[in-house]
Amino acid sequence: MAGLFMDTLDIWLMTLGITLITAAYGVFMNFIRRPKMATDGARVETMEKTQGVTVCPNVNKCLSLFFIGVGIYAMATGLWATMTWPLPGPYNLVFSDAWPIFGLVTLMLGLAMYVGADLRYLALPIALFSIPVIVYGVDILVHGLTTEPLFASAMYILLGLAMLISPGAMLPRGNVGRYVGIIVMILLVLSGILAFFIGISATFEHTLIWSKWVPWYGVSG
Repeated sequence: MAGLFMDTLDIWLMTLGITLITAAYGVFMNFIRRPKMATDGARVETMEKTQGVTVCPNVNKCLSLFFIGVGIYAMATGLWATMTWPLPGPYNLVFSDAWPIFGLVTLMLGLAMYVGADLRYLALPIALFSIPVIVYGVDILVHGLTTEPLFASAMYILLGLAMLISPGAMLPRGNVGRYVGIIVMILLVLSGILAFFIGISATFEHTLIWSKWVPWYGVSG
């Protein structure tokens, strides 16, 4: 079981960091950047070519493949972890049980982006999913979980706040929605950086701790 703990949590955290920063980019492209407008007010989609490579004209369509892939991975590994509880005690509550929920939300977002659905229809479920995220963040701080409880708690709470106020970024395009989008983007980036920091730290810590661990069946040589 120790090897399972070492092999999942660190990569989960770094995957979370990658996903949150990518999501921040998606927020920027959808809700902050001012699109080019035609004379009749319609949005203009342009296709550029760089060194013979066609740039995707639909950012959401391109990003959707990433979110779908991460969502499937997180749901599969998260369901396994929820059923087996490979982490020490309470860490299964705040990490193993939370990970498949992250996968569900990510997969839901990716599929919506792929089919071109209006993301405003996801505003309510995304905001409601922020509740367990914030609760887990407070729980980590209260019980001093992880070697960096303040950073781990902040990672959860910042992400939860970004999800909670994200519907505001989906308001009809205007200054209010744009400013909320900027706040959401900043919160996602900060949470992503913390996820990277904790995940990278965990990699080095777990490698040292489990350097002499071997499978029950032993090793050759």
